[in-house]
Amino acid sequence: MEIDQITLKTLMSKLSQPVHVSYIARYILKQEHDVTNRVIKKLIEDDLVEESPMGKEYYVRKNS
Repeated sequence: MEIDQITLKTLMSKLSQPVHVSYIARYILKQEHDVTNRVIKKLIEDDLVEESPMGKEYYVRKNS
């Protein structure tokens, strides 16, 4: 699933602090949980996002 640039920019700005995947799905992407997981997986593959050490399914923007 591709997301538009505005949504990507919004998501990346929210990920300056750890955010749970369910919050990302419901309030940021406004997509189903499985769709959100695919988006997050793609962002991890693109080396933009990582799972936070804070907890499982919490994601944060990767510091490059």
